[in-house]
Amino acid sequence: MYFDRPEARLRFLNNTRTKQVERQAKLQHSLRHFRFLKNTIVYDWLLEARCYSAILEELRAMSPSLPRNRRNLAQQIQAPYSARLFFLFHQSRHAFYGAMVIIAGLMLFGVYSLVSWSAGWVKDAIARNKRPSIYVVPAGEAQSDPAATIPAKYLPYKPEAIWKYESKADYEKWSNGCRILREYETDNRPRAYYTIPRGSETDGDQFSDKIVGIIYHTPESGIVPFVPDNNETIQKRSRRLLETVRERKLYNYMIDRYGDIYRIVRDEHAADHAGYSIWADAKNTYVSLNDSFLGVCFESKFDGAESLDDILTPAQINSGRLLTDVLRTQYGIDDANCTTHGLVAVDEKKMLIARHHDWVRNFPFEAMRLSDKYKIHPPSMSDYGCTYDIDVLAKLGNKLWEGALSAEEEFNRRAGEARVSPDDLRRKLQARYHSQCAKARALRAGPGEANNPQLAEKPSGAGEPTESGND
Repeated sequence: MYFDRPEARLRFLNNTRTKQVERQAKLQHSLRHFRFLKNTIVYDWLLEARCYSAILEELRAMSPSLPRNRRNLAQQIQAPYSARLFFLFHQSRHAFYGAMVIIAGLMLFGVYSLVSWSAGWVKDAIARNKRPSIYVVPAGEAQSDPAATIPAKYLPYKPEAIWKYESKADYEKWSNGCRILREYETDNRPRAYYTIPRGSETDGDQFSDKIVGIIYHTPESGIVPFVPDNNETIQKRSRRLLETVRERKLYNYMIDRYGDIYRIVRDEHAADHAGYSIWADAKNTYVSLNDSFLGVCFESKFDGAESLDDILTPAQINSGRLLTDVLRTQYGIDDANCTTHGLVAVDEKKMLIARHHDWVRNFPFEAMRLSDKYKIHPPSMSDYGCTYDIDVLAKLGNKLWEGALSAEEEFNRRAGEARVSPDDLRRKLQARYHSQCAKARALRAGPGEANNPQLAEKPSGAGEPTESGND
């Protein structure tokens, strides 16, 4: 059918026979470990298919030299279907090899991703169950008052002896010696929040604009040694910090390194100092404390400081005590609601404590005539199940305050009484916290935006001054 010239027939016969012999040898070599198949129908089927495939391949190879009317005659050859499959595979083998390489690559990538994810999950699980050694900071550590010329026990808090006796455009004076400068006063937004009865499952129904507490901060701005030779630099940096704090409305009060007290955001307005935060007294729980608490900032740098002497000057401690007495008297603030930023700040996504860690230890509660908040259970842990991971511990130098460890035990006991796992209870309380924060945001946004899911709370401590930001 194909070849009308004898030499073409001979060449076709020789080439085809050579291929068939080679393929029979390859087949025998491939089945050398399965010699029993040589006497079965499987061997005969494979050999027949490969030999017919050799015929089809040789016809295809020689077809360009044939007349056009003979090139499609291969369809008339009575070759088995299996032989045609072998031939088709041979023709498309390079595309098939490429597809196999791609599939193998995808499978390897999938296996790698699965192994990486599994390794990360195991690492996190181990980290959760095997935390680094934790050192408990003893309650009352670094509570001495280096500024006090008279021991604090001889200076009791007497609200009846505190009143404002002079008010001018640029300052006001109080009977306990507190002098508040008004040079940097500014407005922000009126206070507005919901009170949440402690232990309830509500998002809060009772509106309030009352000031209920004080949160103490440091701005983590760059400082220089407090010595006479640095006097000009100290004053220059304080002025720049005050201007930044006023511009960004970060605190209600700031106490510079000389002990001068400046009012920044007016008391009736909320400063942006606490963001995602949780605190509670015996009666109520408070979330997003910007609107319910005053922010008092000591110009200093907490990070890296080992003791109170490294953080505050004696003048700052004296002024902090005087201002605390004034604010408590003016607004009827309970001692229980005078706390620090490090004890209230939380990571709202992971529900971890100490998102900001200024004053997570060393705050001089006794010098401010306040009870030691490092001894009590932080409500973020005992009431909402916030916890800590290895990153938080590393940030804190693997040191936790006394109340944090006992709060974790209290939360686990609470989960046991409710007959749920701590993780399940933690997820439930996390959802409640997010709902409470959303309601607080809606209240501040006003009726027109109350249902806007895109409203985002300004992060805790957002925009706080840094060393580079104030130089």
